[in-house]
Amino acid sequence: MAVTLTNGGGSETVVFTNTFELDLYAGTQVDDTAWLDGGAAAGSYPGALDGFQAKNTNTTDATAGLKLVCGTLATITTADTLTAGGDASKVIAVIIGDTPDAADAVTATVANGVVTFTVVGGPTNTVTTMWAIVA
Repeated sequence: MAVTLTNGGGSETVVFTNTFELDLYAGTQVDDTAWLDGGAAAGSYPGALDGFQAKNTNTTDATAGLKLVCGTLATITTADTLTAGGDASKVIAVIIGDTPDAADAVTATVANGVVTFTVVGGPTNTVTTMWAIVA
């Protein structure tokens, strides 16, 4: 299954086309500390060390590995949003690449795993390159 980035629905018009994605196997998310408790913390750190025992089953606090998703945006309007799906549950970071018209400006803000766009300048139906890191 691939990573999908879909708009919030309703009157939102942004369309993301996934060109390719790469697994990023190094590191962990900045706010993810679940690896400290071993998935089965019995006591509180630093009191009991039971939580550091190995565990071979997946738990609900396990997070997906990071992926770099590259693609194009089309038909963007201000306040449009993208949410992650498929092999990802949230967006961590976004970089907007080129816009075909120098008068266009598309910026993206990531909050709570959702991308929100602001468009300034020219038409909103241009194609813009976007890179996103998702988990």
